[in-house]
Amino acid sequence: MELIVTEKDNAARRIADILSDGTADAERVNGVNVYGWGGKRVIGLSGHVVGVDFPPEYDDWRDVEPHELIEAPIDTEPTQEAIVAALRRLAGDADRVVIATDYDREGELIGKEAFDIVRDVDDSVPIERARFSSITEREVQEAFANTGELDFDLAAAGEARQTVDLVWGPHSRGSSRWLRASSARTSSPSAGCRARR
Repeated sequence: MELIVTEKDNAARRIADILSDGTADAERVNGVNVYGWGGKRVIGLSGHVVGVDFPPEYDDWRDVEPHELIEAPIDTEPTQEAIVAALRRLAGDADRVVIATDYDREGELIGKEAFDIVRDVDDSVPIERARFSSITEREVQEAFANTGELDFDLAAAGEARQTVDLVWGPHSRGSSRWLRASSARTSSPSAGCRARR
């Protein structure tokens, strides 16, 4: 079975419709929509299905010195357990996997999360990457006819952003000892500018 992994359910439905010429049927696996036809299955994630956090000893951010967080270990845990379980189940039956998440840094990181889940189930199944900028029939058909590899460097850039947000994030809540600024992923650069001032 060929397994296609998209970033969201609506993308899974649309890609299945395009690739199957409208013949895909929907089924539920672990309560998650999966679209299938002719030996192919498409599952949509829900954005990031794995989250990062510090171990429990770092939970009370007021009791942890900020410099300790720079070298602190980082745990990864499923945040969408039903989707992860469905992906694992489907991966066990797959003889080919195509990652078809958004064509940007976050999409590559989400694709790597799916890659890691699939690899945990089967370390030898071929995994390819389909890249397209919009979910149109022409772009999707072309992307699946010309698959490549996951861009691990681009995914690493997304992971670096996640790590920066994790380290700086606790210090932006309430009465921070460092900054009085939001440190969401889009405002991390702003926090750096404020720190320099």
